[in-house]
Amino acid sequence: MKRFFLIFILFLFACSDGSDDSSDVNNGGGSGNETVNLFFSEYAEGSSNNKYIEIYNPSSTIVNLNNYQIKGTNNGTAWGDNGERELALGGTLAANSVYIICTDAADPDIIAKSDLALPYESPVHYNGNDAIAIFGIDSSGNHTVILDVIGVQSSDPGPAGWNVAGVTGATKDHTLVRKSSISKGNSNWENSSGTSTSNSEWEVKDIDDWTSLGSR
Repeated sequence: MKRFFLIFILFLFACSDGSDDSSDVNNGGGSGNETVNLFFSEYAEGSSNNKYIEIYNPSSTIVNLNNYQIKGTNNGTAWGDNGERELALGGTLAANSVYIICTDAADPDIIAKSDLALPYESPVHYNGNDAIAIFGIDSSGNHTVILDVIGVQSSDPGPAGWNVAGVTGATKDHTLVRKSSISKGNSNWENSSGTSTSNSEWEVKDIDDWTSLGSR
């Protein structure tokens, strides 16, 4: 009887090799509620509805986008604008890859490169004076952790928008491209935007310049 019991135990151990295939896609860069520091690699506020954001995964890990939300503001409102500018993401984002979100009325070339095209009203329907941020989940599973921002919530800089890299009103009628030296998000917009080309995390491009979209 003891011999039979020992053989049974060894059989169970052999059937369980300790591996877990579900780890191939984790909960955003680790176990539990951990999140990879996704960040905005490009932002456009162009003519008409040519507006988009490009989000980059700088890690070597596939991330679960269910652990992230995009929240915007509208003329000085708080994050999400009472739900009107709050977007829950879904699916996965491969390592060292981008996820592009645009308006559904953007130029066809932008839509062709985008993963998601949104109707009005959404976080990407900004006008240069509306902030936008990437939120990750906290230890309780709530989307409260700010990973990266463009602009400032509950603040309206006026129709000209925020200055970036010494360019007045650069968040309006411009494309912003994150410098290649940047490898993580910044929850402090003042530090991210900078006051000159040397201390800003961004390069400021002309309106409707989306030549680098999708090429991070």
